[in-house]
Amino acid sequence: MRRIVALFAVLSLSAAPLNAQTASTSLAGNYLPSVLATSPAHRDSLMEMIKGQPGLPFWVRALVRQPRYVALASEEVKVKDRRMQLFRACEPRTCETSWIRVLYSEDGKRALLYVSDAKLGIKIFGDPTPEELAFLTR
Repeated sequence: MRRIVALFAVLSLSAAPLNAQTASTSLAGNYLPSVLATSPAHRDSLMEMIKGQPGLPFWVRALVRQPRYVALASEEVKVKDRRMQLFRACEPRTCETSWIRVLYSEDGKRALLYVSDAKLGIKIFGDPTPEELAFLTR
């Protein structure tokens, strides 16, 4: 009887985190390389936006092919009552002079990109609204 109770307790404890994780997808705490590798919507919306665009740092062009950049955990932001996901990343060893912010819609199908590079200047992609631009530039 003790074994059955112990087994039930173990199964209950191990199942609780699974239910908690699947109930609501968090837009916070994710990393851009992982999201780009596993979500076609995120990857495609970003790549379509920067494809053929002049004046981008090499490391930004290679975000998907060669994820050699410093990425911070994403944060969930609300823009006009819409959940969005904000990522920050930068080039290793030059984070202060070459960095990006990417703001995604909840489903990842819409991407907005802010690029700041000391040599190439500031570039904004995706036609953000003023409210979205406020999150990209802060």
